[in-house]
Amino acid sequence: MPTKGSIDSGAIDVYMPESGVICGQAKLIGLGFKAAVPFGHVALLLPRSSTGAKFGVELNNTCGIIDADYRGEWMAMMKTKTGIPYLWNAGDRLLQFLVVPVASVMLELVETLDTTGRDQGGFGSSGT
Repeated sequence: MPTKGSIDSGAIDVYMPESGVICGQAKLIGLGFKAAVPFGHVALLLPRSSTGAKFGVELNNTCGIIDADYRGEWMAMMKTKTGIPYLWNAGDRLLQFLVVPVASVMLELVETLDTTGRDQGGFGSSGT
């Protein structure tokens, strides 16, 4: 279950509802709660930086998306990058989520696009 996020927090930690283990094979893990994301927003579910950097915990789909109209239990498809098992206890914080606004856009199919300074440069073409 998530905690109350502080006004200074960028994301809200998710406390694991029960003990478990993951390894190199993706495993669906129920997070033990349901929550309504405000309309006009989306929740981005991510590993906490400590579990990702220190233990190789990752989401199989890179980033979980919880839409505003979803009402089921929040879940995560998790694994480790190395295949080395990672064990946690009930109450450990492995994941976090951000609630961010989404733009309301109208898509239009066109034959050509306008050019920009970057144009078709691809990866690394923005100078970084």
